[in-house]
Amino acid sequence: MKVLDIILAAATELGIADEVNDYVLGNSENAKADTENLLRAFNLVENELALDYLPLFAEEELNTQTGAIEYSAFSRSAVRILKITDVWGNELEFKLFPDYVKTQCGKVRVTYTYTPKEKTFADESEFHALVSVRLFAYGIASEFCLASGRFEEAAIWDKKYKQAIAAAYRAKPVKKISSRRWV
Repeated sequence: MKVLDIILAAATELGIADEVNDYVLGNSENAKADTENLLRAFNLVENELALDYLPLFAEEELNTQTGAIEYSAFSRSAVRILKITDVWGNELEFKLFPDYVKTQCGKVRVTYTYTPKEKTFADESEFHALVSVRLFAYGIASEFCLASGRFEEAAIWDKKYKQAIAAAYRAKPVKKISSRRWV
């Protein structure tokens, strides 16, 4: 999903799509502040979704001589290390420190959640599945109205946003554990 498409969908929901579209096409400077606020709201919503509701997962192979892997060695901003395995897929023990994670030496595969980088209009969203353009539009509209001081309208958009998140959670596959019967 293109960031610009998501922002235009949010602008449509807010009733300012024509002004934002004119600014994006370079025909007018009238909606510059609104368009920049919509982009800022997009980045807030994408970050909130990744940290609080629908985490983004990454997996990387790294080589370590000492067993210490600096967080800066990851290609993305790691939030939570989920597991570390060796080249054969065996899970390894690891310990977290403020600047690095400590595990065994050699080639390892690290699975972690991450926070998305700040986007511009030309970028793609990190979310491809489970998050619809409409969900983003509701969140952006809520943040935009809140920043503009339109609190009642922000509350309405926030309610729609939370309902869309709940629907996205229901769309995730659920593992069911059958109950045990005691004899």
